Amino acid sequence: MEFRPIFLTLKHNKMLSLLIVLQATFTLAVVSNSLFVTAATLKEWNLPSGLQQGDIITVQAQLYDPTVDSRQVVIDDLEKLREIPGVISVSTATQIPFAAEEVSNVFLETGDEPQFYQTNIFDFDANALDVLGLELIDGRNFFASEVVRHDPSQSDAKAAVAMISLSQADALFPDESAIGKTIWLEENAYPVQVIGIYSDFMNGETLNFQGRSFDTLIRPVVSWQQGQDPNYLVRVEPGMAEGLFDAINNIIYATKGRYLYVLERLTRTQKRMYDGRGSNAATFLVISLILVLITGLGTAGLVSFLVNQRQKQIGIRRALGATRLDITKYFLLENSILTWIGLILGGVLTLVITYVLTDNAGENILQMKYLFIVAFGLWMVNLASVYFPARRAAMIDPAIVTRSA
Repeated sequence: MEFRPIFLTLKHNKMLSLLIVLQATFTLAVVSNSLFVTAATLKEWNLPSGLQQGDIITVQAQLYDPTVDSRQVVIDDLEKLREIPGVISVSTATQIPFAAEEVSNVFLETGDEPQFYQTNIFDFDANALDVLGLELIDGRNFFASEVVRHDPSQSDAKAAVAMISLSQADALFPDESAIGKTIWLEENAYPVQVIGIYSDFMNGETLNFQGRSFDTLIRPVVSWQQGQDPNYLVRVEPGMAEGLFDAINNIIYATKGRYLYVLERLTRTQKRMYDGRGSNAATFLVISLILVLITGLGTAGLVSFLVNQRQKQIGIRRALGATRLDITKYFLLENSILTWIGLILGGVLTLVITYVLTDNAGENILQMKYLFIVAFGLWMVNLASVYFPARRAAMIDPAIVTRSA
């Protein structure tokens, strides 16, 4: 089939041709980036957490009575929680696995523009590894004397040592041991010595989305502040978690002037993280499917309009010997040319949008295979949308030329 008649026809229908091109352009850009984001959101879905989350309870309470001695509350809570039959280990905790959203920078040097990496910092007492059920891979655990206990509003004391996860150690010191190295937790300030490396456990949604699910750092810090109650993590014997909720609840409410707002196994915390991720992915996919449907219907409507406008032209071609198959192929080819012009432009627009999203998220979400799959899929959708108007055009009787004359 010659292309020249097609381009001449398109030249006379510039506005409708432009609409088909723009539909393909913006649909490819939106659907591709939705798929990129969805894939990036779900890619960490099946990673092992590194924890026995079903046997770890998170306890989060809030002091609202300013007369309560928050320091004594912490001391009493830890003592009473450890006395519960079935409890293996207890610790205060500033952030909770699967829910750690406060991202911090770890600097490898001082000076102008020092190299840094992002991490989630967790403050525990000396029981950190026990309460999380982690393995000490290298170095040593905290000594009780290294644990900083203070009220941040009254003291600026800082821990001098820290432990990091295996993944964090590989990121910071890929070619050498991290044990004994000094890192800085503030730019040009707050040096700590790495004394231990522990097995990985999952941090929170932010770094998880960026592909750094196990980058964590633990400091030996127990803090309290008037009007605030620290979080606790309680590790229990396998299968006993829910049976201990009442005992924990009674301990928390034995201190007047506070309320308990979270008492759950880490299994529930993890599920909440995945629920949010799954909802986002489902939203993106639904929007994409609706947009593809709108594009298909829009293309079918535009081609139907063109068929109505060209009835005389189609009748002439039929009178000159064009078969019904020729007419159908003509409209399919015409639409393919417009669609691929739009898809090429959409590919460029997709790369621009992806670059912006990548720059903001700090993670490269571009996956070229998905871009090609979406482009091919949109072409197929457009061909299917054009087929029925094209078949209707092929049914036009050559006698229409005579009648219109």
